[in-house]
Amino acid sequence: MKEILRRIESNRIVVIFAIFIITAFATFALVRNGFFTMYDDMQVARVWQMDKCFRDFQIPCRWVPDLGLGYGYPLYIYYAPLPYYIMEVIHLIGFSFIASVKTGFILSVLLSAIFFYCFSKNFFNKWISIVTTSLYIFVPYRASSIYVRGSMGEAWGMAIVAFLFSSFENFYKHRSIKSGIIFSLAVFSFFISHNITIVMFLPIFTVWISLRLIFGRSQIKMIRNAILFFLLGLGLSSFFILPLIFERNLVHIETLTSGYFGYLQHFLNLKQIFISLNWGYGPSILGPSDDALLGIGVIHSIVAILGFMSIYIMHKKQKVNLILGTFLFTSFLAASFLTHEKSTFVWKAFKLDIFQFPWRFAMISVFSASFLAGFILKGLQKPKQVYIGLLIIITTLTLYLPFFKPKDWFYINDRQKLSGVNLKKQLTASIYDYLPNTTKRAPDNVSTENLEVIYGDVNVSKIKRGSNWFTYEVGVNSENAYVAIPTYTYPNWIVMVDNHKVDTTGYGDYGLVSFNIPSGKHFIAANLLNSFVRRVGDFFSLVSLGIVIITAVYEKLNKKDISL
Repeated sequence: MKEILRRIESNRIVVIFAIFIITAFATFALVRNGFFTMYDDMQVARVWQMDKCFRDFQIPCRWVPDLGLGYGYPLYIYYAPLPYYIMEVIHLIGFSFIASVKTGFILSVLLSAIFFYCFSKNFFNKWISIVTTSLYIFVPYRASSIYVRGSMGEAWGMAIVAFLFSSFENFYKHRSIKSGIIFSLAVFSFFISHNITIVMFLPIFTVWISLRLIFGRSQIKMIRNAILFFLLGLGLSSFFILPLIFERNLVHIETLTSGYFGYLQHFLNLKQIFISLNWGYGPSILGPSDDALLGIGVIHSIVAILGFMSIYIMHKKQKVNLILGTFLFTSFLAASFLTHEKSTFVWKAFKLDIFQFPWRFAMISVFSASFLAGFILKGLQKPKQVYIGLLIIITTLTLYLPFFKPKDWFYINDRQKLSGVNLKKQLTASIYDYLPNTTKRAPDNVSTENLEVIYGDVNVSKIKRGSNWFTYEVGVNSENAYVAIPTYTYPNWIVMVDNHKVDTTGYGDYGLVSFNIPSGKHFIAANLLNSFVRRVGDFFSLVSLGIVIITAVYEKLNKKDISL
């Protein structure tokens, strides 16, 4: 066993192979033609809409043209876009939309494994880090996120959180320009990965880096540099963060926390949180009888407790580990408590309804438990590290690997997925989530590209439509006419008639962009322009990107990793 451990510690190929095997086991069910059923069956449509933005040079993508039953809405102003940018790049390489989505899920697991291993490696040896990584990947919550709920945002959120923590530890260790830039890129990725994950993990990460900097006896210079690189990453994400914050009042977001999405009907009981192995493909519903497994799981519950005990038994003289381990175990307990109905008073006091589902806090518990497991092995002699580590991995795979597969599989292609009944389901799904406030209700049917003539005699001879623009060539045979473009009124929709801007209003229950046109032949152009907030966000992102490039080039020209 000592020889096995020695080979693992001395051979990087073994680690790469281990991460590959972990990823393959968790995602093998996705490597075939076709697609599977999921509750958030919007992934293909979202990538399809991102593709329309890219091909129309609407970058960053903000307004999607076909969702909202064909009327479009500002999805990517409010919905974190990182996974969809990545899947769009995969599609542009040559993958189908369906294959791009499946690859997106696979990459989320692969990157989770890589980044969590890198994070663990700052505290444990390679073998222990492989064990903790296995725990981070093979957990019922991840299986549910991918194969039941189809939550691309959560899957990538778990990957980027590991990237955030590992990049900070790398920066803390090397304190160089290169490691600082990587930390900034991790912060950037974090802020555009998944809205709920951002709000959930930002306090955890803030406390973590504070503990590292304070109890690690960091110099003021180190603290200053950490803050600067964090702000640089935040600056990179400004194109998304600023509109998200300052334009959130422009759309209906009340539907995100009402009805099925109200948190009160999604608490778990103690058995569901810590013990249950009752796997199923049903939705989360009120009470203990739902056919879903959304808790932490028995293995992670046990290793969290044993890991915390190990710190105080075997590592209590290591002050930093003691403090960090205690913090993570406290986070484990607090997050677990927030999934239980006894925490209702906390949800009400701190207005946590934006998290929608209390069981989402299991992400924090899983992250903490997986890391704490490393302390069980760290204080043991090497042969015992191998034996107990193998026992943990084998037990985990035995209990949880059967969960990593979809319930149903359909041999379907892009054309079938994006046409007919399948398309209409995707165009109507979550239709209320980001509808502009100018709409009183969602439409009943899919829109057409043509102008809606409210009154007057209008002939439309030519129509063109892009991701966030329309053009029409029309002839008005009456004295004047009142028409509406098939899109929702939203700030900065500008309509030009023969190169002259005209006033617009929201028409009808849908709040369509409507305006008057006089008699005669006319050329109409409508474009969604960026607001002041969006322009400021884009500016800060571009400036931050310039700083990153200049800093990276400076470091490269000096031909060494410059220490800070």
